[in-house]
Amino acid sequence: MSPRVGFFVDGFNLYHSVAAFAEETSDESVKWLDLQGLVRGIQPLISPTASLASIHYFTALPEHLYLTNPGRLQRHRTYLRALTAHGSIRPSIVFGRIAQQQVQVRTAMGVVIGSLWREKGTDVALAMALLREASKGDLDEAVIISGDADYVPAVKVFRQMYPDVGLRFAFPRGRASKELLREAPNSFTLTSAAYLSHRLPERIRLPSGKFLHCPAEWRRKAPMS
Repeated sequence: MSPRVGFFVDGFNLYHSVAAFAEETSDESVKWLDLQGLVRGIQPLISPTASLASIHYFTALPEHLYLTNPGRLQRHRTYLRALTAHGSIRPSIVFGRIAQQQVQVRTAMGVVIGSLWREKGTDVALAMALLREASKGDLDEAVIISGDADYVPAVKVFRQMYPDVGLRFAFPRGRASKELLREAPNSFTLTSAAYLSHRLPERIRLPSGKFLHCPAEWRRKAPMS
């Protein structure tokens, strides 16, 4: 029987890996990542006969940037729209939030108080979705795309509740976790080639008949002659 595989994508963990690779290579086009193509490329690592059951994508809109960096917010929205308009199995998008957090830094001049914007809620939402999907009996294997060690407690609970469902991590490039690898020894790391091989089309047809275009900042540069 073909094992049914569900993918649970920590959007920010994956994005920071892709963004780091884009900076290293000066190739912003990798941010226009074809998520369905990526997970289909992973399937043979699970089983030669694996079938794609579902994709769940967890993210948060950086709405705090609507004045200081509206382009980044718009690109994020465009990308999410593209994910839900392309491919035979569209990911479900689950939103967390971006919250401001006060921090204190001790320096030679004294304590400096500042603030950071941090994503909140997506890791909890991912863990709950993982348990929910397993409880429905629709999964034989689950793959979490993340290298965040905060998932260790959730993995332990999942193992206890669903010992017959396989669980592993696909670590984004440069974000592997030894703690997670101990809990899920069949885990593996996504490669640079995986990012380069899976890009969305530059033009995607929407159900309305209109077309969605890749943001200009993320389009592939024409090779120099």
